[in-house]
Amino acid sequence: MDDIYASGMERTTVYLDPELKRKLREAALRAHVSEDHVIRTALASHLAKRTPVILVPVGRSTDGGIAARDEEALDEFGFGRK
Repeated sequence: MDDIYASGMERTTVYLDPELKRKLREAALRAHVSEDHVIRTALASHLAKRTPVILVPVGRSTDGGIAARDEEALDEFGFGRK
């Protein structure tokens, strides 16, 4: 078994209800691995399937949009220079 302390892993705590803990123990025994290995594998698999969230800052556009033509847009609405 590899030394988890030398591999740069961080420790965390997870609270499980008794039924989920029993299923975790059984899965680990069937696969002949540790419970923490089952948790890491399941979590990695779950997170790999999720679509990443791409955040776009407010007020910033990718095509120049209204920010590139602010004076023109103000004129359209009756504001700006006369």
